[in-house]
Order: sequence, then structure tokens, then C-alpha cells
Amino acid sequence: MKFKIFAVILIILVGLGIYFGDNKNLPGIKKIIPELKINYEDYFYNVVKVNKDKKIYTIIDNNIEEIGTVYNKQILSLTKDDNIEKGYYNIKDTDYYIDYKNVEKSELKEFDDYWKNYIPYNESIEITDKVDLYLDKELAYTINSSLTLPIIIKDDDYYGVIYKDKLFYVKKDTGNVIKNINTDLKHTNEFSTLVYHATYDHTNSTEKAKCIKANSTICLSDIEFDKQMKYLKDNNYYTATMKDVSMFVDGKVQLPKKTVAITIDDGYFADAAVKVLEKYDLHATIFLIGELANLDEWKTESWYSKNIELHSHTYNMHNPGKCEGGQGSILKCGDKQMLLDDLKKSREQLNGTTVFCYPFFEYNDYAIKILKEAGFEMAFAGGRKKIKVGQDKMKLSRFGIINTSTLDNFIATIN
Repeated sequence: MKFKIFAVILIILVGLGIYFGDNKNLPGIKKIIPELKINYEDYFYNVVKVNKDKKIYTIIDNNIEEIGTVYNKQILSLTKDDNIEKGYYNIKDTDYYIDYKNVEKSELKEFDDYWKNYIPYNESIEITDKVDLYLDKELAYTINSSLTLPIIIKDDDYYGVIYKDKLFYVKKDTGNVIKNINTDLKHTNEFSTLVYHATYDHTNSTEKAKCIKANSTICLSDIEFDKQMKYLKDNNYYTATMKDVSMFVDGKVQLPKKTVAITIDDGYFADAAVKVLEKYDLHATIFLIGELANLDEWKTESWYSKNIELHSHTYNMHNPGKCEGGQGSILKCGDKQMLLDDLKKSREQLNGTTVFCYPFFEYNDYAIKILKEAGFEMAFAGGRKKIKVGQDKMKLSRFGIINTSTLDNFIATIN
């Protein structure tokens, strides 16, 4: 009896459920359980980190189609449009979307846009079916589409390509390289690297006297330095970084027709030069004698500027008369372990730099062998020759700028 009563009640409840479920939109019928509506605004952040591989979508005329995948741990900048009502957020500067699931608030990742100074090759990589895009050699996106991507970097196993106005890498064996007109800008086949030493503040008579006393030939007024940097700025010269130089010599990038690299040796009297570089927003490298950082008389704060990168000029081996020939750089004949210890100390001080400048511009086969063993990959001397593709990166040449160099001399040197 109890079982029959239970069965009847169950049938009635099921019937009511079907009735109300099928007629939930009819007038006078009230829903027993209201629908749960998600407020997708609550899940939106301007910057998110993907915490699980996610699908990417395109939305055209309200049709949502899967277009690819964004992989775990990628940082995305998002924007909102009408599709947020459906739970989809636009990936900034693209026509792609992700849904609201499996993302968390994050901080914007700063990407170095150094590549925007390079001249694209008039070559593209043509990839059919799907494209795997890498960032820092880690798979970041898969796009399920055929793409033809302009090449801007020719790395060892990857091409650096431009996609959605960003730099990605694709593996070389994933497509065919074709000729393509990507730019009409001209690139250079060679450029000058300049070397300065001391630059004094012309308003500081004590500094001027001290600088000239130290070495009048390589001591330059900030007035003259300013004229030269102004010329570079006014004439739209690109001031290359050491990364640019290395990639150019290796034939991996094309630099603008008007390119020059600026280097400053030692670190003595660098403050005035750094101020001028900041004034014109030009880039330079200081090849630093590491021990100077321990001496109170030098304004070391000027070395740490967004316009300056620091590389090695030894830690404490900038001393003449130690070996035969020239000014006698000890790097040419010194005890191997002593040299390696100094170079190790210099690299550690400068965040593991692999770029070096020879004291007094002097080197021999022994010096180069020691440098390579110490972990250096590129080294500069003098020689007054331009940098070209395919050169020996341990024997790069520079043009010395001294206090008798006129602006006309300077212009001739860089052109």
C-alpha cells in the first residue's frame, strides 16, 4: 500500500515537472526554479593569466567558431565588447576571443619591442593547416588556419615573424619561405661603431681640469658630444644595442640604413655623456672597468640609465706595461688563472655579460682564447673599420672619437 502511494506521488511530481518545464514561457505559468544568470563582468580583468590550455574563438555575425588554442600560463590583455554578454572576452589588438573560464587576474607582462627597429626581410614563411607560435621558445598559441607571416629575424632553428603586430617565433621546418614584398625600407650592409672615453661638464672647471690632466686627447667637452648626438637625433639614426650588433654580424637581422653603435670605455667621466644621451634618447654601451664601482669619486648612478647598457672592460686589468708590444695589456700574456678570475668577477658584476672590450684595443690569439674560456662571445677593439655581416665577433672594430674630431669628421665617420 505504501509503495503504491509513493508511486502515485512520484508520477504526479514528474508530470508537474514536465508540464511546467515544457510550458515555462506560457502566460500565467511561474517557474518553480529560476534560471541562474552569470554576470560575466564579474569574471573580466584587463590582464589575465591562462591557468589551463584554452580554446580561442572568432565571432562573426554572432557565430562562434573555434580558431585555435592559447596555452597554459600565457598572459593576455583583454578588452570588452558586446560579446561579453555571451561570456567571451576579446584578446586585445586581435579579432580573437576567449571564454570566461580558467583565467585569473594578472599583471601586464612587459614585452621588449626591440624588433620594431629591424627591417623585415622581403621574405615570408607560408604555413598551411595550422601554425604553432612560440614566445621565449615555449609554445604560446596554435592557430588552426593557413598563414603567411613576414620574417624579421632568422634565428638558428626559428624564424622571428610578425603576427598581429607582435613578434612570435615559428619553427623553420613548419613551412616554406617565399619571396614577398613586406617593406620598401632600406637596410644597411655595414655601420660604424664609435668609441668615446671621458666627457666632462664644461660648466665644472674642476672636472674639466681633472679630465684634461688624465688624458687630454680622449677627454671631450659635453658641448662637442652634444653636437654629435644632436646630429644623430636630427638625422634619424638608430643607435644599436649590443644584441643588435651580435645578431647583425650573425646575419640574423637587417638594421636600418642609418645605424650607428655608441660605446664609451672605462667609466671615468661618464656622467656628462649619459645626460646628453638621455636628452636625445639615444642608446650607448659603457665598457666598465669593474673596480671603479668601489671608488667614491665616480658617479656610479649615471651608469644605471635606461639609455645605457654595461659590459666588461675587465674588473681590474686596465693597466699598461705588463706584456710586450703596444701599451702592454696583461690580457696578452698574463697567468691564465689570474686572468680567468678577473674576467669571472667582471661577468658576475655585470649580470653575466658575454660582451667585452679589450684594454688599450690590444689582443692576440692567447687573449681571445682566454676570453672564450671565460664565457665571452663578442669583443671590441679599435681599427677604424665598419661592422659587417660575417665578421669574427671577437675582433670587432671601432672608430675613436677624440677632442680634435670636428663635426664634419664625425659625419664622415658614420657615413
